[in-house]
Amino acid sequence: MIGGARYIARAQWDALARRGYHRHAWFVAAESCGAEPRHVGVFRGSELVAVIPAYIERETLHGDLHARWYGPAQHIAATLGASLRPSLAIGAPMSTGSDPLGSDDVLTASVLDEALELLEVEARAERVKAIVWPFVDASATTIREAAHLRGFRESFANAEALIDVRWSSPEAYIASQSKNVRRTLRNELAWVHDQGIRVSWESDLRPHLTALDALYRESYVARNGRVANLAPNFFDELAKQRSSGVRVQCAWRGQTLLEMAVALDGGGAMDLTLSAQSDETRNGLLYQHCLCYDPIRAAIAGGLARIHLGPSALYPKLLRGARLNSRVTLVRGLTPAARAAVRVLGPLTNSRNQAKHRRLVARITDASAAP
Repeated sequence: MIGGARYIARAQWDALARRGYHRHAWFVAAESCGAEPRHVGVFRGSELVAVIPAYIERETLHGDLHARWYGPAQHIAATLGASLRPSLAIGAPMSTGSDPLGSDDVLTASVLDEALELLEVEARAERVKAIVWPFVDASATTIREAAHLRGFRESFANAEALIDVRWSSPEAYIASQSKNVRRTLRNELAWVHDQGIRVSWESDLRPHLTALDALYRESYVARNGRVANLAPNFFDELAKQRSSGVRVQCAWRGQTLLEMAVALDGGGAMDLTLSAQSDETRNGLLYQHCLCYDPIRAAIAGGLARIHLGPSALYPKLLRGARLNSRVTLVRGLTPAARAAVRVLGPLTNSRNQAKHRRLVARITDASAAP
């Protein structure tokens, strides 16, 4: 157990990054705002060669395991003593990905088994109800098999959209798309230009802290009908890190911030998170422009090979060249009630999520085939 990210030098940590979410600055900012780290370090001699990040999850920005599995019945379940809260969640803070840091060559079955043993000891000491490894890539067979051997149950989680950036320029990207998509992308570009909107990628967040925080919170309430569970000083702490791998995509009309998304670069990949839109532009042409074209433009300029676009708005992302990547959730209950809940809910959650995924894919396929 290595404690928080601040105990590891930034260069040493970032050298192991495989995704943008792995940035040392992202972890330190979250932990400065109350996230409770329980990271496992893997060493070869005195050299840190991998990190399996984990946190005590009481209630997170994206909804904890209890809320995700129980849905509207979560309060009834808690009252009946079948709560899965708190849990120990394996993965980066406030992310929709949970890859470990370091190469697959290091993260062998025996190493993963030792890491999971350490996490289980820590979880029992903290009296948590369950251990969850969410959003595990379906192709991560070593992780899945190691978890199964330790009694974890698996269910289908969702699919994320990702784009492999293989174009030499934004113009080449547009030219590679179908006639209809080319027309759509050019309409977006023309609208942004005609509206006098400027899109920038801000690496120094300090001048924009108030605007970023305000837009994020307003947009979150509009989307979710409740207040965001984000520390009031989060953007300030993130700005203090001054990390080259942390930027914010901003769309401006004059001095007014219309849209934003935190962009994290690491391991040749970009992750987008904490996105927000104004009431004026939500789901419109600016949203579509910032969703794919502008990140692709920035990735090409930065020499990045992949963009993880997340599990939302999948149809417009696929239309613009993304592909789907399936993920699973691995869960182990640590109390009798939690084990019973996981045993009963696991198959139900798996069936529900797979059915939702099939319906989504069918709608995308039908829409793509329409004249």
